[in-house]
Amino acid sequence: MQKNVFKGLKILDHTAYLLGGYASQVFADLGAEVIKIENPRSGGDPGRTLAPFINGVSYYHSALDRNKKSVTINMKSEKGKAAYMRLLKEADIVMENFRPGVMKRLGIDYEVEKQIKPDIIHCSISAFGQDDPRSLQAFHDMNFAALCGYMYLNGPRHSALHMADMSSAMVAVQDMMAALLERNATGEGAFCDVAMFDSLVWFNAKLDSRYQFNNNHFTPNELTFKNLGTSIWELKDGGHVVLCLSENKFWNNFIELTGLEELGPHMFAREEDVPELFEKVRNIFLGKTMEEAKEWIGDRDICATFVNDKAQAIEYITNSGTGLMEYCDFPLTGKTIQTRIPHNITSVDTVPLSQASAPPELGENNVEVFKSVGYSMDEINEMAEEGAIGPIA
Repeated sequence: MQKNVFKGLKILDHTAYLLGGYASQVFADLGAEVIKIENPRSGGDPGRTLAPFINGVSYYHSALDRNKKSVTINMKSEKGKAAYMRLLKEADIVMENFRPGVMKRLGIDYEVEKQIKPDIIHCSISAFGQDDPRSLQAFHDMNFAALCGYMYLNGPRHSALHMADMSSAMVAVQDMMAALLERNATGEGAFCDVAMFDSLVWFNAKLDSRYQFNNNHFTPNELTFKNLGTSIWELKDGGHVVLCLSENKFWNNFIELTGLEELGPHMFAREEDVPELFEKVRNIFLGKTMEEAKEWIGDRDICATFVNDKAQAIEYITNSGTGLMEYCDFPLTGKTIQTRIPHNITSVDTVPLSQASAPPELGENNVEVFKSVGYSMDEINEMAEEGAIGPIA
């Protein structure tokens, strides 16, 4: 097996919340050493404080921070900053999602980093990018969804997934991977300027194209999945079945199943166009329980699935045998659900969930990490007593 190059990478992660944790989780699961740099005076990543909890551990922290380490550094302390600079000398990537200017005020911005580690890669995630004055304003995920039109098409309501955070995290991962590839060829570091708004707009590319091709008009009721062939149908017992009959072979099989030959030319029709046909299909499903509908559809090739609640979905995934989702035995939270990254690369061994380490407690790795850059136990204790770093775990 080829050597896993990610196991030689060290990432200093200043980020908070989903968009940072989701991105650095990819590197941690690929085998990199991801060190969360947390402020001991504020309690660290605010994601640690979000309910619900098990034994004081937030669901948010549990979902995003396995296989990582945590150190607590007071960056406004001279000794704390000096300790950070030692870590920086051995780092490959620095991640942060502060507003523009914060890293410079702390004296650890990219220009400073390059003097200490010329080939460092710095990934900054902000609202609209480093040079846009809007990035100095306050924004969260829902704000971007509202501005780019995604929320309007979704109801308007917030989606269960934080699309701006997740799209930004994926762009950040892509940027850092590209910068690492370039550094491997040239030896040069890079600054990755990730804009959350731009990332979500990119994810909306198909929707915006549809808007233009539809004579600059696109409303929520015009979404593709709200037609006769592609829709969600309620069942007698309150369950739901999803049909995605967007190809003739699926549509024809469905017509054969229902016996409704009159459906033929109306696969993409909307309810306002053929209300009587919608009523016929609706009544078919309202006359069946979920179990009856499953038996009726059987193994017919019509692209149908039944809507799982979360308990059913987790059972389905954990019983699939893929290892995508497993219950890990963690010290504080016991049997804890974890979902691995879905990357399957023959030349790279990701950390299997069976070997995953629990999300670190705040400052859990202070001793280990600072010893690794040359501090003695006496010096570490002294820094802790002076408030340069957080308490020794």
